[in-house]
Amino acid sequence: MVFWTNGLDTNTHQLIWWLSISSILLLRLLDYAVWKLSSSKLASAGLLGIRRFAAGCIVTAIAWSLYLVIFFNLFTDSELFFAIIIISSFAGGSAFLLSSSRFTAISYPLILLVPISLFGLLSEHENRQILGILGVAFALTMVFSCIKSSRFTLGAIYQKNLNALLIKEMENEKNLVAQANQELELKSKELNQVNINLEDKVKRRTDEIYQLSNIDSLTQLVNRKAFTSSLESLIEQSIVKDNPLALLFIDLNGFKKINDTMGHKVGDSVLVQVTKRISAFSENNRAGRWNGDEFLVALPYSDQDTAMSIAKAIATSITQPMYVHGNELYLSASIGIAMAPAHSLSATELIQLADLTMCEQKKSDNKQPRLFSNDLKEKIIASQIILEGLQHAIERKQFFLCYQPIQSAKDNVSFAFEALLRWNFYEKFIGPDVFIPLAEKSGLIKEIGAWVLNRACMDASYWQFNQQASVSVNVSVIQLMDDGFIRLLDNCLRSSGLAPERLHLEVTESTFIENKAKIRQQLEQIQARNIGVSIDDFGTGYSSLSQLQSLPVNYVKIDKSFVDNIEGKGEAIIRATLFIARELNCKTIAEGVETKEQAIALSAMGVDYLQGYYFAKPMKNEDLIVWQNPITSIFS
Repeated sequence: MVFWTNGLDTNTHQLIWWLSISSILLLRLLDYAVWKLSSSKLASAGLLGIRRFAAGCIVTAIAWSLYLVIFFNLFTDSELFFAIIIISSFAGGSAFLLSSSRFTAISYPLILLVPISLFGLLSEHENRQILGILGVAFALTMVFSCIKSSRFTLGAIYQKNLNALLIKEMENEKNLVAQANQELELKSKELNQVNINLEDKVKRRTDEIYQLSNIDSLTQLVNRKAFTSSLESLIEQSIVKDNPLALLFIDLNGFKKINDTMGHKVGDSVLVQVTKRISAFSENNRAGRWNGDEFLVALPYSDQDTAMSIAKAIATSITQPMYVHGNELYLSASIGIAMAPAHSLSATELIQLADLTMCEQKKSDNKQPRLFSNDLKEKIIASQIILEGLQHAIERKQFFLCYQPIQSAKDNVSFAFEALLRWNFYEKFIGPDVFIPLAEKSGLIKEIGAWVLNRACMDASYWQFNQQASVSVNVSVIQLMDDGFIRLLDNCLRSSGLAPERLHLEVTESTFIENKAKIRQQLEQIQARNIGVSIDDFGTGYSSLSQLQSLPVNYVKIDKSFVDNIEGKGEAIIRATLFIARELNCKTIAEGVETKEQAIALSAMGVDYLQGYYFAKPMKNEDLIVWQNPITSIFS
């Protein structure tokens, strides 16, 4: 026998081992019986039972492994070979039987195979060394097999539980409908209504429930839940019939401006008109409202060319003027397209791909509908890599600040230095235009912005070369809307020792179209601390001139685009900005000054401060100390 060797002592030891393994198996059988009786009564019996079962498996594996190790030298080569085969069979079976617990599934074959394999490797006999090598290789193979099997099993369990929850939800909905029908029947009996009236009321009640749970109340399109469910069915049909299906994700451009300026009543009327235009290109229940001003259209039996043609037609229809409450309004649409089964067989993933495609199309200059592609997929993956890197950029000390001087137009003295964030991502410099939007979208901008503010204040507090110069820090709308932003400001000033009047905050003009009341409240608290506030990129945003009279600001930064066009129409815009700023007692800063001629012209117009490559490029803090402006006068 493979598990029985000759000799009185060894037989005694083996008998003790067999009694031990038999005891373990008996205890496990008793434990199973106890669990079977208590599992239906105690809610905690399930998890506790799993842990006891896992412990039993581990103990059993240890017992078998100890047997092979203890009697290793007593086995003949053939006995050892068959013993390892049997143990390997045990290990092989664990990949499936124990796959519901990744730890147990991996531990079981390792405990069985690794000790005896190591003994084989350390043996002086070549045959046993080979068995040891095979045992280690099989153990590693079992680890990978167990991991894969565990992933599959856990996924199956998750899907089973998810299906159970869905079935439970369906049963709940059926119960609600049944309850509604019972109530309706009771009312009908109380009112002595005939059976035919009762049937009509049940039908009306059912229709109401369907409307509430599946139809968007404003547009009368199917809602997010109903559309996703319908799309799953359409994808299944496209697979069975071997016909492609296209999904259009439509987002309105300019709707938020209409909603904010003209009110939600006008905005709702616009959405109703847009719905009619979209519905003209889709069949019943194949167009849905996803969220706010976002819509989805499913197009069965549509290849890429057909989908693109319909998407262009929808986009053209939306751009036609709309007449709402006496107003002539204009919108446009960004449309992303994803195909099934080419791009995905999952309704949720297909919607996500179409959404991502729409977002990329929205950011590009090409306003034509865009089809999901591998290039776009690679771009999305690259964005994900950058986003993951952003999460650790501060702790890895990859961020650093550069400072660009802001010069007085009168005497060319450095009035302030703008802090500009730079990112060295493993020796590759990622531009702010790439990572800042990702940081804002992911919410990381709060943490990054706090680091920039604290670092800039700390650097400025040590500027011995110019102890009067201020430091100017850009602040995003997400930071400004945060309730803890004012507390962050106070902490940065307190920890750095920087005087509040030496700190300026730059806020982009587009910030002011958010919550005006909240923005105004925050700016008033900022100015109450003698911290300066600048409007950045002035003139490029929304309702520019009206912001100055209603919001507390100290400086207006004239956008580089107007400075570049100073010999054309830019001059008129700059002069108009200067006039408004003087009337409201605001100083002006022209950014993007790159030539002597621009500096002279802007100074002659009355611009207070100048910033740009003509004076200096952004430089690290340590370079500011040795930096000497070679331009003693902008007129020299």
